[in-house]
Amino acid sequence: MSDTVSDAPQRRHALSAWRSQAVEPQHPAGARVELYPEYDYLNLRGDPQLTSFVQTVEAALGQALPVPAKTFTTGAHCIFWLGPDEWLLRTGAGGAKSLAQCLRDGLAGQCYSLVDLSGGQFLLRLSGDGARNVLAKSSTLDYHPRVFKVGQCARTALAKTTMLIALVDETPTFDIIVPCSFAEYAVCWLQQAGAVVAQ
Repeated sequence: MSDTVSDAPQRRHALSAWRSQAVEPQHPAGARVELYPEYDYLNLRGDPQLTSFVQTVEAALGQALPVPAKTFTTGAHCIFWLGPDEWLLRTGAGGAKSLAQCLRDGLAGQCYSLVDLSGGQFLLRLSGDGARNVLAKSSTLDYHPRVFKVGQCARTALAKTTMLIALVDETPTFDIIVPCSFAEYAVCWLQQAGAVVAQ
């Protein structure tokens, strides 16, 4: 049996090194952050007024395309509305390639854009009674339950970086998607606002 160490690359995410040095806030605000680096992402653009586009995309994804502004749908994938003709598709790790090919095959001959963003996005999941208060310290959106409801999403600023935020359930649980290069900055900011990072 060989004692040599494998040269195969080790998969690490944007917060791997940071997690071993993280310091919890002295006054936690009743909110918890969990890290989910294992998703793939696709950016899709097309005309939702074209029935052929919507039907093809929904057939490939197996779920509804969110056309109403600032909403998202869940199923085999999570589809976030980003703009009148733009969506972010979140799927399981390693799933982007086959999903993209399925969309390209179905949309052949139509006007669309599809970009693989896997490896460039990072998901933070913020939950707990204090989640809304933590977010209120971090961005300018109104997070009151009467305003920001389950099934809604929005792009906004988290301190000095941009994020996509979606309310998943009434816990409340918020999914926050940030660029990988800002993942450490974003989670540190949430910590400073009182959130505890799950280990």
